[in-house]
Amino acid sequence: RIHMILDYVDPEFAIKRRIQLQAGERLLQTRRSIDRAADFGKTPTPSFMILGAQKAGTTSLYDYLTQHPLVVKARRRETHCLDWRWDSTAKTTEEQREHCLKFFYAEELQRHPSLKSGDSTPSYLLDSFRVIHRIKKVFAHANDMKFFVMTRDPVKRAKSHYEMVTSNDGTAAQLKTRGKEWRSMTFEEVVRLDIRNMKKSGLIPYWNSESETVDMDVFAKFAGCAEEDAAWNKYLNDYILMNTGSHSLLSRGMYELQLRNWYREFPRENILVLRLEDMSSSGDGPGVQAVVNRALEHLDLPLYKVEDESAKNTRNYNPMKPETEQMLKRFYHPHNERMKALLGDEWSNPWAY
Repeated sequence: RIHMILDYVDPEFAIKRRIQLQAGERLLQTRRSIDRAADFGKTPTPSFMILGAQKAGTTSLYDYLTQHPLVVKARRRETHCLDWRWDSTAKTTEEQREHCLKFFYAEELQRHPSLKSGDSTPSYLLDSFRVIHRIKKVFAHANDMKFFVMTRDPVKRAKSHYEMVTSNDGTAAQLKTRGKEWRSMTFEEVVRLDIRNMKKSGLIPYWNSESETVDMDVFAKFAGCAEEDAAWNKYLNDYILMNTGSHSLLSRGMYELQLRNWYREFPRENILVLRLEDMSSSGDGPGVQAVVNRALEHLDLPLYKVEDESAKNTRNYNPMKPETEQMLKRFYHPHNERMKALLGDEWSNPWAY
């Protein structure tokens, strides 16, 4: 059968490019797309990754993006194919690539290059020590891939992280991956545990554990130096555990330090950093649609109205002790300030303490 397809667009819709089809050219159509058979495989899978941070809105962002008609969900949202589910038995890079692509509809997507699909594994941002090397090894298009990093007030992120992994709610599989290490510990005990781990790695020489304050002179000299990079990689190597989410309570909120390795290895323009607070429905931020518009532009996709703007994977919990909150604000304040140095004036004091 031969089909003649006639369609229309709104007057304000910008047609970026027109394609002159050849007589007899074969087209491949879905309910959401139409592609030339000659373009088979032109969009590698995955097209994008949401790297983290955990408990900073990654589930919501993925849900909003996959509401777009040209974005296809992966077989599982958090593939973990580059960390927890890394196939250490694979003998070749091709075998490892095939293992990772099993988490996507990769074969089908080759026929429809106008469609995109991506991964949302929020542990990747932190575990750059392992993950960056593996991305580059497995995916030949790694330097063309688009990345997203969601951030959130690190004090609130830490409390949310603790409440999630110590909660008894969830499936058996969820409870297993959260781990049991913190179940018998208070929030304050877990905070001190990560501080001790970072101290042992030489990562926070500026933190006075007795007064619970930052020596800003030491911080100014240490932040961004080679010794800090070495201490960070030591911390990642020694304390990032597989198959449990009960680790790195505080370091996951040190965003500038985590982003540094990613910016060194990938084009800066391919990494979009967003704030969970900007998705607020209370009117304090631009709102979900404005944030999603930025994300769609990052993916070079036409804008699309988000039908369901509800927040995903949320829970209610009791507030932390006021003295703990103030201590964490002192800890994170200089790290938050470094976001401006990395990302520009927009990130000047992003979480006002």
